[in-house]
Amino acid sequence: MTTVQHPAENLAWYAVSAETAATQMGVEPDHGLSDADATRRLEEYGPNELPADPPPSMWVVARDQLVNPMNIMLLIVVAASFAIVQIATALVVLALVTFNVVMGTVQELKARASVQALAQLQVPHARVRRSGQVEQIESTRLVPGDIVLLEAGDVVPADGRIISSATLEVQEAALTGESAPVAKDAGTLPEGEVALGDRTNLVFQNTQVTRGTAAFVVTGTGSTTEMGRIAGLVTATKRSKSPLQRELDGMTKVFGLIAFVAVAIIAIFGIVRGQDINTLVLLCISTAIASIPTGLPTFVEAMLSSGARRLAEAKAVVKSLSDVETLGGTTVINT
Repeated sequence: MTTVQHPAENLAWYAVSAETAATQMGVEPDHGLSDADATRRLEEYGPNELPADPPPSMWVVARDQLVNPMNIMLLIVVAASFAIVQIATALVVLALVTFNVVMGTVQELKARASVQALAQLQVPHARVRRSGQVEQIESTRLVPGDIVLLEAGDVVPADGRIISSATLEVQEAALTGESAPVAKDAGTLPEGEVALGDRTNLVFQNTQVTRGTAAFVVTGTGSTTEMGRIAGLVTATKRSKSPLQRELDGMTKVFGLIAFVAVAIIAIFGIVRGQDINTLVLLCISTAIASIPTGLPTFVEAMLSSGARRLAEAKAVVKSLSDVETLGGTTVINT
């Protein structure tokens, strides 16, 4: 029984010959895997697709909007208004908070919809050799050990070691940043560390074949591909507040301090002058509301949403609205 080398064991495929790579993957290049073997490996390794975070629910997005410091200040005003039985004032401010949360949630979900739309695109197909016959299958059904056939115009569906090729060139800009197509062949590279862009006998998922033909044995699928490793790094990255979010939080603290000082001064002078307590409290609440730019959260969400739409028109994908502002503040991109 042949033992299959799991892709996650990070064998330096570029340093082994094409024949050795096929042997390691337990496949004969001219015959390919049998249907039964392919089914078994699919169950063992899983589908050839990148891991993705489940999209947040509407309630989670709404909660994130509600805990905005500006909205929290308004909720404090609502509570104070109810406490002094100023129902009309409380309802007006509560309606404003609700409007801010609903608008922010809608705009955020619209921005995330562009990412979800990518997942609904038609799954690309791959031509593979199985049981001696060439078949066209969905790329998600590829398994380690499959023999995949490529020609100009194809998108490489998985990582693999080239078995044979003819004038093959691959555009790897999406992975390495190299703008010019890279010539590929089945030759064996020397042992030792070789940069990703110099592994000329390997092909990588989501790169584009611009010239020639080739056959390669799949050595990595899904999360074990180079693209999968990048996706894993992105998933593991902890999100931090954008510069705009930090500035808004700081501005909210300033507005809160101004409102507190203004209300304190009014309250002190009102008590000294012997004003009616209900009138004084209403005046204090009105001053606090006036000190807070209540429409600012909605305005910011609308501006970021406009930026997200403009990026979408340029075929860019924005995962969240705060990313629009972060991209706008970017001066240097290292690849």
